[in-house]
Amino acid sequence: MTICTSGDNLSSHYIATQAYNYFIEHGTHKHIFKEKEIEVHYCDLTEDNVFGWCEQCDDNHWLVTIHNDLKITEHFKTLFHEFQHIIQDIYGIKCEEVRENEAYHIEGVMYNEMCDSRQTVH
Repeated sequence: MTICTSGDNLSSHYIATQAYNYFIEHGTHKHIFKEKEIEVHYCDLTEDNVFGWCEQCDDNHWLVTIHNDLKITEHFKTLFHEFQHIIQDIYGIKCEEVRENEAYHIEGVMYNEMCDSRQTVH
């Protein structure tokens, strides 16, 4: 479906779009991921002490909340991490340990592969 951004760092729309497109092109579950609607909302998460989280709004819509002041590396990794959680939601994976281990693994792998393939993000 689509990705859109909202919140107080809309200048980062291009990063969200790049991460989304890369995840669709290179993710193992791209066929199901691209059918969903994702909103990336930027806000100050300093008090929450996290870079981001995602919430399933309904069967086809997720809200990904991202800290509005991340360095580019953490920005991409956080988006990949949260996108993986969306895949896990779609497949009904509930175990938090499995979810986090898999999401941390995917964020690193996808970021490194993206950097290697595009030579533009470092």
